[in-house]
Amino acid sequence: PPIKSAMESAPTTFGIGILGCARIAKKNCRAAKSAACQITAVASRSSEKARDFVEEVLSGQDAAPAIFAGGDAYTQLLSSELNSVYIPLPTKLHEQYVAKALSSEKHVLLEKPVATSSTSYQQMLEAASQSGKFLMDGTMFVHHPRTKSFAKTIPNPNRVTFNFTFDGDDDFFRNDIRIKKDGDFMGCVGDLGWYCVRMGLLVFSSLDAGRLKGQIKAAQVVRYQLNDEGVPFDADCIVHFSGNRVLSFHCSFIHPLNQTVTVSGTGSEYTASMTDAILPRQGDMLSYTLVRQGLISYDEITTEDSKEVQIDNSHVQEVCMWKNFAKWARKIEEESGSAAADTKNGTWWSGGSDEVKEANGIALYSIYTQIVLDALMKSIKLDGEKVKVNGFEES
Repeated sequence: PPIKSAMESAPTTFGIGILGCARIAKKNCRAAKSAACQITAVASRSSEKARDFVEEVLSGQDAAPAIFAGGDAYTQLLSSELNSVYIPLPTKLHEQYVAKALSSEKHVLLEKPVATSSTSYQQMLEAASQSGKFLMDGTMFVHHPRTKSFAKTIPNPNRVTFNFTFDGDDDFFRNDIRIKKDGDFMGCVGDLGWYCVRMGLLVFSSLDAGRLKGQIKAAQVVRYQLNDEGVPFDADCIVHFSGNRVLSFHCSFIHPLNQTVTVSGTGSEYTASMTDAILPRQGDMLSYTLVRQGLISYDEITTEDSKEVQIDNSHVQEVCMWKNFAKWARKIEEESGSAAADTKNGTWWSGGSDEVKEANGIALYSIYTQIVLDALMKSIKLDGEKVKVNGFEES
């Protein structure tokens, strides 16, 4: 019998189209399948790349995805019948293709950094609001229960320190889009720094994005290196919050792999840390560590007491993200017409359910993350000056 096309299954499943065959799309496709979603179509300007992608990643899927190739491949995919699209294209193409996807009545999962500016992303969110479709960034770690536990474990946190680095090889510096001015021009700040900023926002808001209003005061890149195209590949950054709270982080493409985050607070017995914060280790459980140090023998010797907090990892973070994306998108379709949205105050989709509230919260975190990145890039342009950060309601 003939193989059934995944496009035929789309009406009864949460069908997803993949706009471009970027490397990161491979693990996202695998995760989407595990989250009870179905990849119904793949588009690439190269037919060979699209076929290779499908063979490598989707060969075990019950229904074969449609393949669109050539110069108009993205347009063909967006014109097809499916629920949503995943867009892992270079940042400078996001605004164009998000607009096309929303006008084609598709929900959108968008790779980070989400836009060339916070203004651009606000416009995308407003378009999503008007169309009644969900727009979410593809930050995976925020959806895992370990992150939620870690972000609230230290009472009254006032310091978050993060190192997120890896050592790119010669091929990376020659060809990777993250180091190209015409691709992801924010370089390590937009790529690795995005995660560092998001973690700081989660911790200092205690997982309530609405509490960030007026709390982010300034951002500064105190040391940086740029390539010949002016793209940062190594940077030390500081973000100042109200109440003398500080996020400091190092993001780099020229240092060994390190993804360690530490949270501390005045009056807290323990310091919390994770050494695999963004790309976790494999296993049934994930963990973070609480450490308490003391001094004995006339303050000459340090004592240490530590405990490991373990969190179930039966659903890895990528699967958690796709489950939430599909769940929240469906709820937005059900409820978004129930009341007027209030985009100026961080409500892009109306509805009273917890799912719609969570969808608005994740969008608010996205826009605040982008606002901080904008300020950091401005600081680089000003040769490391401290830059005031305005909230999205002020920008």
